[in-house]
Amino acid sequence: MAYDRYVAIHSPLMYAVSMSPRVYVSLILASYAGGILHAVVHTVATFSLSFCRSNEIRHIFCDIPPLLAISCSETYVNELLLFFFVSSIELVTILIILVSYAFIFLTILKMNSAEGRRKVFSTCGAHLTAVSILYGTSLFMYVRPSSSYSKEYDMIVSTFYSIGIPMLNPVIYSLRNKDVKEAMRRVLRKFSY
Repeated sequence: MAYDRYVAIHSPLMYAVSMSPRVYVSLILASYAGGILHAVVHTVATFSLSFCRSNEIRHIFCDIPPLLAISCSETYVNELLLFFFVSSIELVTILIILVSYAFIFLTILKMNSAEGRRKVFSTCGAHLTAVSILYGTSLFMYVRPSSSYSKEYDMIVSTFYSIGIPMLNPVIYSLRNKDVKEAMRRVLRKFSY
């Protein structure tokens, strides 16, 4: 998405050429390949664990950290794999986003139209807000020492990133709309009195 925004802003007239089916299919396939590799590694690593206690996971869905918590075998390798994969995925994708937005920012600085700059900042601001919330919660959830896991906090955080963020995305992106902004101002004025 960051690359798509960069191409749309940097060279809008060349967008159809730059984002050809070959390019976007390659980006989609790379995303799927990374996701499948991540899932397969953790699935295979989970099959090496033994579970001798309760088979109930105190969580809203079957996620890796709560699954490791009910295992009675050593989970050090699984925790290391989780940390390595999540860290590398987060690091690579955050770097791609930051590099794309650095180029977008340089392109914005070269724009002559103040209205054009405002629209680009609005679009990119919404995307960066949504991405920051998602990456912040996933980093909090998966890239921390296992000794700091709290089952209650994990359930709240995982509920937020699996249900809350998808519900926030339309709100974040709709705040770019003038009518929605005006309606929000009216509601806020009504509640402030």
